Amino acid sequence: MQTDPDSDPLDPALEQALDGWLCPPAPEDGELLARVKTRVMAAVRSEGPPGSVTVRHGDGQWERVAPGVERKCLWQAGEVFSWMVRLQPGARFAAHQHVMPEECVVLAGRLRIGALSLQAGDFHLVPEGTAHEVTATDTGAMIYLRGAEPRLLR
Repeated sequence: MQTDPDSDPLDPALEQALDGWLCPPAPEDGELLARVKTRVMAAVRSEGPPGSVTVRHGDGQWERVAPGVERKCLWQAGEVFSWMVRLQPGARFAAHQHVMPEECVVLAGRLRIGALSLQAGDFHLVPEGTAHEVTATDTGAMIYLRGAEPRLLR
């Protein structure tokens, strides 16, 4: 849910610190300074609470992991990753084993993992140690994955 950043209260200590960093305006600069402060405060509020992570649509780098398969790391803590993965029509990803539980949400398109067919809106969880058959798509797909780097099976 998105809220109006001007309606969210800012931490009073942060607002006071920002006020202290701004030079006292000359009378003719008061309106300009007020507009700049409003924009700065909106930008500060838009980043979310301390400790949160926001990855915008255009942020980050896509890396090729197989022909027609790219992923972008959204977040990492130790061995745990959150990825956005896009697969072009006809793409395939090799059979692999999961070294920890993995969550998958299909955001767009259709995906097959062996005989299992998933479509937009579907959630799939695999437990640690599970081996996945080849993952493929005829339509292309965009998925969100959370788990560890898969171990490819030869």
